[in-house]
Amino acid sequence: MVQWFKGNIHTHTNESDGDSDPKTVVNFYVESNYDFLVLSDHNHLTVLDYGNNHPDIVMIPGEEVTIREPFNIHMGAIGINSYVEPIYGNDSVDTIRANTNAIHTAGGIAVLNHPNFKWALNDEIINKVKELKFFEVFNGDKGTNNLGGENIKSTEEIWDSLLTNGKLIYGVATDDSHHYKNFNSLLSNPGRGWIMVKAESRVQADILDNFAKGNFYSSTGVFISDILINKNEVSLDIDTNPQYHYKTQFIGQYGIVLHETWDLNPTYKIKGQEKYVRVVITGSSGHKAWTQPTFIS
Repeated sequence: MVQWFKGNIHTHTNESDGDSDPKTVVNFYVESNYDFLVLSDHNHLTVLDYGNNHPDIVMIPGEEVTIREPFNIHMGAIGINSYVEPIYGNDSVDTIRANTNAIHTAGGIAVLNHPNFKWALNDEIINKVKELKFFEVFNGDKGTNNLGGENIKSTEEIWDSLLTNGKLIYGVATDDSHHYKNFNSLLSNPGRGWIMVKAESRVQADILDNFAKGNFYSSTGVFISDILINKNEVSLDIDTNPQYHYKTQFIGQYGIVLHETWDLNPTYKIKGQEKYVRVVITGSSGHKAWTQPTFIS
């Protein structure tokens, strides 16, 4: 039976710059009812003794391929079958392309992490890398500047710019968690951002196959029970909490809001002139969910 599976694909342990050992990190996500997890330490493939056979959570191998100064490009390598050595190219475009291809060669899915970290990247750079199909629209680390800055696009504005230019790219939400011992707003704690993959089973191959196809949505706390997309409409069923209200925006070319509603079963009727449609749901709590874009032929 097709269902939603919750997972995080960007976490750190004390195998790189996290404050806790891998088993402690995994236990947090198990106790928080996650279905799958990627330990993505910097330039290190963290493998636990129980590997992919943990009884309570699917452990998907991964790494954060980290290219430091002068580029400050970090890339998630999801589902790799071997360690990926970071590659420094001639410029940012060359570096993203080289590492994306290296991740693909290692059998993984490449995700461009936190593009606004140290203001390293922009939509013009990302748009030149045709091989790249995933980036972080939300990163739970407070230093990653999701909202952009003066004359610098937010990650959502970057996304709409890329989509408007015809680039199909999927947006993921992640924790980028480092701190598991103390919890406050200034630390990089777990549980802030995740993806919900729609698949028939909770096995690595099925999870990764559907993730690669864009059969997922991203969330910081809003849940969707169903998404229906056909040639006539895009509609959703929000898995509601009665103490909150939910605003749904259907977003199109240039980031224009095509339709906005507070309905709990929001629907947008496709008119035909839209280049693409994606959906953002914002709860009155401040939590969000993002669906993946649908290009209108």
